[in-house]
Amino acid sequence: MKTWNAKLLYKTELLLGEAPHWHPEWKKFLFIDIEGMKVGCIDPVTKIVEERVFDKKIGTVVPSADDKLIIAFKDTIEEFDFYTGELKEMTGIEKDKPGNRCNEGKCDFAGRLWVGTMNMEEKLKQGALYCFDGSLQKKLDGISISNGICWSKDNRTMYYIDSFDYNIKAYDFDLTTGNISNERVVAEVSEIGYTPDGMAIDEEGMLWVAMWGGGCIHRYDPANGRLIGKVEVPAPNVTACTFGGEDSKQLFITTARTGLNADQLQQYPLSGSLFYVNINIKGAAMNRFRLKGNSCS
Repeated sequence: MKTWNAKLLYKTELLLGEAPHWHPEWKKFLFIDIEGMKVGCIDPVTKIVEERVFDKKIGTVVPSADDKLIIAFKDTIEEFDFYTGELKEMTGIEKDKPGNRCNEGKCDFAGRLWVGTMNMEEKLKQGALYCFDGSLQKKLDGISISNGICWSKDNRTMYYIDSFDYNIKAYDFDLTTGNISNERVVAEVSEIGYTPDGMAIDEEGMLWVAMWGGGCIHRYDPANGRLIGKVEVPAPNVTACTFGGEDSKQLFITTARTGLNADQLQQYPLSGSLFYVNINIKGAAMNRFRLKGNSCS
């Protein structure tokens, strides 16, 4: 099994770092702090960080085709101009469920945003998975913690993680309609104390999954469920990862301080920091939001 060691990119103390995303025009990695209620970006070359703080929790951030950012807040999806600070609400999401919030999401090749929800007290089966392209459609219900999501290179398969199922699922995916079907499990997480979180995919079709509580990223082959690679991270609560950089061979990793006691924080002082590892494997290109995409129905 191939192993790598992540290096510190930027020492910080994100409470719940999440949702990394490479912005190809800015040549920066986007990230959020859910509990710290902020969106940030970092230049991996200069290591200069810019952040914007809000008054509500954030579930994910993705670039938009018009150089804006799309942010899923606790119960809204909004368009945000990072440099002017202008916010515009696009839709509400589960405003009738005050105990829930958005958590993790990405765009498919057609430009639709897929974003999930979860109960903030982590009650089981209270969340859902939605698709938004101007209208909001519920795609899956009874989700505990909606997390990692990505698509195969041919756009025929969607991979998805509900963290408390401790596995990675695959669905047949129709790019034209956004329909998903034929749910099946392609990999199991058997390590005790490891909870699958955010996920990325490389051009070889392998899945890179952040392991909350495991201090690592696992690389799985979805064809057989085998664990074929591991990135060691010097922070136990690894939340998500994404490929980016000039050649898309740099894996950018977010971590969290939330969930660690004082002794653990002393043992792992870099918890909540941003990490990277140079990997000789190209990551699949990530998609940006386009409002006039195909219907989610």
